Amino acid sequence: MVILNMLKATIIVGCVVLIVFSIMLITQTNREQNEFDKFINTYNKSYVNETERSIRFQRFQKSLETIKLLRQRCNGCTNYGITQFSDLSPEEFAKTHLTPITMRISSTETFRMSRSKRSITTVALSSIDWRDKGAITPVRNQKNCGACWAISAVEIIESAYAIKTGSLQTLSVQEMLDCSGGINQGCIGGSTVSLLLWLVENNITVLNEENYPTVYEDQLCTLHQTPNEAGVKVKSFLTLNFMSREQMLLSYLSKSPVSAVVNALPWQFYVGGILSQCDNSMKSLNHAAEIVGYKLGENPYYILKNSWGTNFGNDGYVYVAIGNNECGIGWEVDVVTDVV
Repeated sequence: MVILNMLKATIIVGCVVLIVFSIMLITQTNREQNEFDKFINTYNKSYVNETERSIRFQRFQKSLETIKLLRQRCNGCTNYGITQFSDLSPEEFAKTHLTPITMRISSTETFRMSRSKRSITTVALSSIDWRDKGAITPVRNQKNCGACWAISAVEIIESAYAIKTGSLQTLSVQEMLDCSGGINQGCIGGSTVSLLLWLVENNITVLNEENYPTVYEDQLCTLHQTPNEAGVKVKSFLTLNFMSREQMLLSYLSKSPVSAVVNALPWQFYVGGILSQCDNSMKSLNHAAEIVGYKLGENPYYILKNSWGTNFGNDGYVYVAIGNNECGIGWEVDVVTDVV
């Protein structure tokens, strides 16, 4: 009889535990469903059918798990949360918003299109933000086009021209996507260095946006149809490597914004704060962005202008910690040194 009672008690306890677990699971699923519904409304998402919606919800649940792990690992160093990319797997995110970057320089080489007369000091300002100086155009949104290589190049050209002339012009990214050719393949991807080289060697004018509107889609080049339109020409540029030499990068930034090749895979769930503990290996590089400034102090960071719209990060910007070559920020840096 005692054994029978113990068996009954074990069964009852087991059933209670199962019921409690089921209730907790249902509660968690309902909570995640509510978060998913809010996510859909916030980012104006739409899916073709219930099957697609179900798949996206599963991706979203995986993202919530990843965000939790990132927060635990980082312990407050970076703000991770739900972004417009939270219904994508890491593979989908990389395929639609990142581009494998082929390095054009070695770890010690400097590619010089023209001898720069710029004087670079190793003493950096405590902070600089070129947005405050009227040298930065609004944040772009590349959508599902792998255009970061073209956007970052165009943006440092815009900044260089604004610093030199006092006139901030919005230039065409679409022209770069359509016309630069070579290893550059439009929305599939390309190289900032290759693009700048093409512009200089062929004396190409980067047209104003209104003369060559950007749609972030692959199109045929129509540059021959607008030969005399206004724009900007790049006369010289530098491609530099600042691995273990970030002080020099700060010095260049005190003179103008630069473009950097980075690892942006950890950015999928970035919602603010200073990014650190980010893979900085050369093989991880997959994105390009304009660095528009930095801030030194107890927690120093670079200010990067991203190209995923203003709903991302800090109104479209990312803060990356200075030091340790976070996200590979020093592997390849492009600087436009003269424009007309």
